[in-house]
Amino acid sequence: MTVQDYLRVVRERWLVIVLAVVLGLIGALAAFLVRPPEYTAQLSLYVSAQVGDNPQQAYQGAQLSEQRVKSYNELVTSDRVTSETIRRLGLDQTPEQLASHLTATSALDSVIINIAVTEESPEQAASIANTVGTVVTQVVDELERPAAPNGIAPVAVRVVQPAPIPDQPSSTGLPVTLALGLLAGLAVGVGAAFVRNALDTSVKTVEQLSASAGAPNLGAIAFDSKVLEKPLTVQDDPQSARAEAFRQLRTNLQFIDVDNPRKVILVTSSMPGEGKTTTVANLAIALSSMGTRLLVIEGDLRRPKLSAMLGLDRSVGLSGVLSGRVRLSQAVQPWGGGAFDVLSTGPTPPNPAELLGSNQMRALLDEARSSYDIVLIDTPPLLPVTDAAAIAPATDGAVIVCRFRQTTRPQVEAAAQALRSVSVEPLGTVFTMVPDSGPLAYAKYNSYYSAEVAAASPAASAPSGPTTGGSPAVSRPRPAPQGQPGPQGQQAGQNQQAPQNRQAPAGKQMSPNQSGPIPSSSEATTRVAPRRDGGQNRT
Repeated sequence: MTVQDYLRVVRERWLVIVLAVVLGLIGALAAFLVRPPEYTAQLSLYVSAQVGDNPQQAYQGAQLSEQRVKSYNELVTSDRVTSETIRRLGLDQTPEQLASHLTATSALDSVIINIAVTEESPEQAASIANTVGTVVTQVVDELERPAAPNGIAPVAVRVVQPAPIPDQPSSTGLPVTLALGLLAGLAVGVGAAFVRNALDTSVKTVEQLSASAGAPNLGAIAFDSKVLEKPLTVQDDPQSARAEAFRQLRTNLQFIDVDNPRKVILVTSSMPGEGKTTTVANLAIALSSMGTRLLVIEGDLRRPKLSAMLGLDRSVGLSGVLSGRVRLSQAVQPWGGGAFDVLSTGPTPPNPAELLGSNQMRALLDEARSSYDIVLIDTPPLLPVTDAAAIAPATDGAVIVCRFRQTTRPQVEAAAQALRSVSVEPLGTVFTMVPDSGPLAYAKYNSYYSAEVAAASPAASAPSGPTTGGSPAVSRPRPAPQGQPGPQGQQAGQNQQAPQNRQAPAGKQMSPNQSGPIPSSSEATTRVAPRRDGGQNRT
């Protein structure tokens, strides 16, 4: 992980860190209020050796004293000393309990032993310290005297100064206690944040999504709390940053492979609820603004939602065409005053996967290829059912829609593998429900930029037209079939032809790892094909 990754985890999990810090401060405050104050009494012992006047003997005595100090430090907390201290003072403690309140330390190359006793009572702390000092001197004398041939102990321990009664608590004060609680809470919070991040396999960045799918990201669609009420953002709020994101998706999709344009594109997801149907609907509106001859197929025969979103009837549709009851030209419904055609699901069949993978479906797509510039297919998710995998080999590629912090990396990998298992390489991914609370300046720029594009585009000034089997929408120019001039084209010049598939300008192609917009929106929205008044492109 890079430094940016660590900072991202902290920003994403800041609530966990703050909660841990608050709990640490509360715990520290509670401990300070509940714990009684403690007092520490200190006593110093001096270790000396019995030597003569000879300098060499004096040096040897000093060395002996330093060697004894290390042993006497351990003697202070021994059972022999603590038991005798308890007996003399009549303490209600065990030797182990008293030893836990005692500390004996000495500096390097020093013959001074510092004894500290910590108790809740200052008087008791001083009494225990002085008694321990007396007991230690007596025990040392008893231990050293038998080794002396003349009956005089070679090493003696004396009390330097009796322990005074402490007048100030030695326990940690409130500021220090709170600081310790803060540090402890911060450490626990940061640790918990990284543990949760390690356990969280949901997709949170475009880099994670592209790596999991093995395909470039084609667009990131911002979260909109009103998407359930107004899902058609490109139509209802064309100047918004979210609408601009769909137009960027449109442009990126067109420039995936300019030498081999993809006409039939499957749009799917790994699991339900990731926004594929909303993506298909808005992408269709964005494509239609360029005069693209577009057919949208509602291929989710199990839980169809596209027809209801577009306000279309689905009594006749895909299932009827595949069963041979109606022709494609009879089943499609124009939407938005002829902006594009929609083939709804029709009645729900008992065998969706078999129908979608049938030869009739392949024949339908071949017919659609010859009549439309682009065909978008909204299919069920890849992992719960096999419908999308069944139809995928008959298409020119698939786009996987993934939802921010809901779709997991294993799910994206499984969805991409499901497509590759039927020899279909994912064209790219679409990241939906991305938070819009990050780069606000960029969002405002998109909104301002989209407003200028809408004002400059001929499509923006087109009057609203009546719909033919669909919700109200701005009338979009429809191109005449290739090689046939439309009515307005005949008035302007007999030689005017419908636009062909555009080639990418120099420097405008998208590399496999590129995920941003390629040309600007003004380029995309101002190239409009000749109008075709009232006509419907059907076969």
